[in-house]
Amino acid sequence: MAGVINKIEKKQGKVYGGFKNIINLFNNLSTDNNQEREDEELLKELKHAHTEWKNAETYFHSVAENDLIDHAIYNMEAAKRKYMYLLKKAREKDLRGNV
Repeated sequence: MAGVINKIEKKQGKVYGGFKNIINLFNNLSTDNNQEREDEELLKELKHAHTEWKNAETYFHSVAENDLIDHAIYNMEAAKRKYMYLLKKAREKDLRGNV
């Protein structure tokens, strides 16, 4: 009887181990997909920030009143800093894209 129980326990262990391996595989795939999505989102944000910066520069060159010039400078600097921050993050992750 003990021999039969040992065989059953061994089979259950193999089945459990197999399920555990499958679960780990799916978890790894899910993690990889999440990382890819995060990287794609960062590149998308970086491209958008670059566009914002260029638009802010265009606005700066189009204004003439002192109050608007101050506003334009503030917006241009804020957009530039945002872009530089996101660029730094992308470089740290060694991401490449069309930005």
